[in-house]
Amino acid sequence: MDGGRDLRGLRVLVVEDEILVAMLIEEMCFDLGCEVVGPVAMLEEALEHSRQPGFDVALVDMNLGGVKADPVIAELRGRSIPFAIASGGGEFGHEGEDALVLDKPFGFAQFEECLTQLATRLAARGSA
Repeated sequence: MDGGRDLRGLRVLVVEDEILVAMLIEEMCFDLGCEVVGPVAMLEEALEHSRQPGFDVALVDMNLGGVKADPVIAELRGRSIPFAIASGGGEFGHEGEDALVLDKPFGFAQFEECLTQLATRLAARGSA
């Protein structure tokens, strides 16, 4: 892990419509000691979850069954919740210093690094 950051207990909102990918993310979160919130696969449900407390960071697939997850990203930004966009490639219009991109397909090391960066941003937000 980058800097030895402990990810145990980190609550991750998972927004992913592909069940096998969601299951892989859940397994990797479990291996890192993280708690999964969701996963959620539909835009309305994802938006509802993004408005609730109970998670620290989010991993969002930008394409949920052909519908862009833009409203979810806007909600996370508005609440200053660290998030990463999981993508098979392409531009989203959400790139910037607050948006991480986790390129699909990704392995355990890339996933761990992404969550480590999100946890670091969460800690920085808490100390600001």
